Amino acid sequence: MMQDSISTEALARQLAEVGREVRELLRSTAVHGAQLDTDRQVVRTEGGDDVFGVDARAEEVLIAALRRRCAERWPGVLVMEGFDEPIPIGTPLPAAAPTWTYLADPVDGTRGYLAGSHSAWVLIGAGRSAKVLEDLEVGAAVEIPTLRAGIAMVACADSTGYLSVQEDVLTAESTSLQRELIPKADADLQRSFVTVVRLLPGGHAAIGSWADDVLQGLEVYDDMYPCSGGQLMAVASGAASAVLDPRPFLHPEGFHTHP
Repeated sequence: MMQDSISTEALARQLAEVGREVRELLRSTAVHGAQLDTDRQVVRTEGGDDVFGVDARAEEVLIAALRRRCAERWPGVLVMEGFDEPIPIGTPLPAAAPTWTYLADPVDGTRGYLAGSHSAWVLIGAGRSAKVLEDLEVGAAVEIPTLRAGIAMVACADSTGYLSVQEDVLTAESTSLQRELIPKADADLQRSFVTVVRLLPGGHAAIGSWADDVLQGLEVYDDMYPCSGGQLMAVASGAASAVLDPRPFLHPEGFHTHP
């Protein structure tokens, strides 16, 4: 039993390192020249999910890192958003032997991260012959901060644009940039943040009904941190007292998500 405990602890540490590799890829890209043009584009639809460019880049790193760090000692398969079939991690064991099932979301909270509103999270879990979330034995959650994290911005604007002074709050280094004020040019609201303000209890039902009518047929998002990993970590760390998600009540036949 002691040896098994040591093994799972070692696996948990390796999963955290896999998450760090994903985070560093995205952070290094952002720091050295902002996000890639393809990051905001849907590059494929597979496994019941729209895969953005940033997701695809993160997937490559996660799969390679998981195979390099875990395949020899904890072989199994990876189930991940954006893939129709499980991905082999290492050489399959004999049929009678319990193999590890890895469940991962390389960028949980993609849309908020791309918008610069909220951190995303690398979520990875693993369990022997796991079928549902409750079967997972170990897990790791690694935060991917937005580009603006650690940066204090001061801006002054006139008719020509605004002068932006970005200051790294850790090093006190600052850079000045002259930027243009450019509102969103097109009227296409698909896959964008359109927040309906609901600040106080008492009017949520009426406002929700109104929002459903006005936004019917559009895939838009409220700025309410649509990131399950971030919500769970907020509760776990004490930053949030509770996260109330009534959606399962609307789906009595069962509530699940891809994959």
